[in-house]
Amino acid sequence: MVLAFGFAFTLFLTAYARPILAQGFEVQSKSAPSVIGAGKFVSLEGRFSIALPQTNHAFSGTSLETSAGRATGDSYSWRMKEGTFSAGFLDAPRSTNSPNESDTGKLLLAKVRESTVTFANSKNATLGERSIEVDGLPGTELRVESTSGVIIHRLFLVSRRLYQVILVVRSEQHVFESVAVSILDSFQVLDEAEVSAVLKKEAAKAEPSPLPQEPVAKRDGTDATDEGLHGKVKMVLTESQDLSGTWSVQTRKHNSVEYYNEQGNLTKRESYDYKGNLSDVTVYGYLDGARASDYKSIRHEYNPPPMMIMSAPGEAKPKYDPRYSNKFDFKYDSQKRLVEKTWINNAGKLQIRYVYKYSGRQREEWVYSEEGSLNQHYLSVLDDKGNRVEWTIFEIRDGTVESRHSYAYEFDAKGNWTKRTSSKWVTKDGRSFYEPANVYYRTITYY
Repeated sequence: MVLAFGFAFTLFLTAYARPILAQGFEVQSKSAPSVIGAGKFVSLEGRFSIALPQTNHAFSGTSLETSAGRATGDSYSWRMKEGTFSAGFLDAPRSTNSPNESDTGKLLLAKVRESTVTFANSKNATLGERSIEVDGLPGTELRVESTSGVIIHRLFLVSRRLYQVILVVRSEQHVFESVAVSILDSFQVLDEAEVSAVLKKEAAKAEPSPLPQEPVAKRDGTDATDEGLHGKVKMVLTESQDLSGTWSVQTRKHNSVEYYNEQGNLTKRESYDYKGNLSDVTVYGYLDGARASDYKSIRHEYNPPPMMIMSAPGEAKPKYDPRYSNKFDFKYDSQKRLVEKTWINNAGKLQIRYVYKYSGRQREEWVYSEEGSLNQHYLSVLDDKGNRVEWTIFEIRDGTVESRHSYAYEFDAKGNWTKRTSSKWVTKDGRSFYEPANVYYRTITYY
C-alpha cells in the first residue's frame, strides 16, 4: 500500500492507488531523507532506472483487472523530503484474440488513465493532461492539483508493458517541486538485451564451485529413484502455470532445472522464484565420505532484506566449513524406499529431518526442525507408478486437515510424468469439490 501521510491528501492518493497497488513489505527510514544525490535505482525485473536510492524503498506487487484480463507488475515507493515517489510497471495480459500485444497495452493505458480522471473529478481537483517525452520515450502526464498538494502521474507504454512514475508533493513541500520533477525526468527504460546480459552475469556469479564426484558415498537409493524417476535421466526442466488466477505471474514459468549424472544422482539444481527468475544454484557431490551440497543465491530488487541472526550474549559463534552448505544422511527400507533423510548444516548441526512411513499405497511424511519439533505433516495416496494422486496437509497444532489436493498426470514413454494438473478441495456456496489450482510441466532428457 502507498505510504500514508496523515493529511486529507492521504485519502486522495490511497483511493487513487488502491486498484493498482497491493500491500507489500516496506523498508524506509524513520525520517524522510533528501532525494538530492540519492543515487540510481535500477530494476532489472522492470527494465527501468530512476535517480532514487537503490535501497530504502517500499515494494508492492501490483495488479489491475481490465476487460482483457488481469494486468500484473511491481511498484517501488520512496518517501523523501521533497515528496513521495513511486515507479513501476504493469504488464497487460496476453491476448489470444489479437496478435498485436500493444492492443492489450492500450486497453491497460486507457483503464489507468480513466481511473485517475474519475478520481480527480470525484474530488473536484484540477486535472491537467499533456504529452511528454523523457529520454526519447513518448508518454502522457496527468497532473492532479488540490489544496493539499499535487500528484504528477506519468505513463509510458512499451508494447504491452505500462510504466508508471508517480510523484506526490504535499502543499508544504511545494518549494521542492522542481527538484522532485527532475527526478521524474531521470526515468529511463533499459535495453532488453543489456538487461539480459547483466542477468546472465549474475547467474554466472551465482554458480558455486563444483564439488568432488568421488569417492561416492554408498546408499541404497539415488536422487533419481528417491524422486520416482525412471530410466537414465539426464535433465529435468520443471515449469508451472496458475489455474486459480491468484499467482502474480499468470504465464507459464520456470520452477527448476535439475541435472543428473549417469548414476542417477544430482550434480546441479537451478531454482527459480515466484516470478520465474533464477534465485538459487545448488551443486552436489561428496565430501569426507558423505553426500554434500553447496549453494549460492541471486538477490533481486524485489526481495525483502536478508534477516539478521543475532547470537545470544556470551554464546560462542559456530565454526562453519566453507567447503559446503549441507551434508545428507539417508535411510531406506527393505524395498529400497526412502524412510529418512537428514540435513546437517556446515556447522555440523542437524537442520531438518524427513521421516516417511509406507502402508499399501499410502505414504505418510513427518518433517522435524533442528530442535526436534514437528513442523510439517502430510499424507499421500500413490498410484501404481508411485506418483502422488491425493495429498493431505495437516495442521500441526491439532492434527486437523489444513488442505486436500488431487493430481492428474500425463506420462512419457519411460513412465515419467510430463504434465501434472493439481486441484484443491474447496467449499463454495454450500458445496465441496476439487477446483483446478495449477499445472506443472516437465521436460525430461535422457542419456
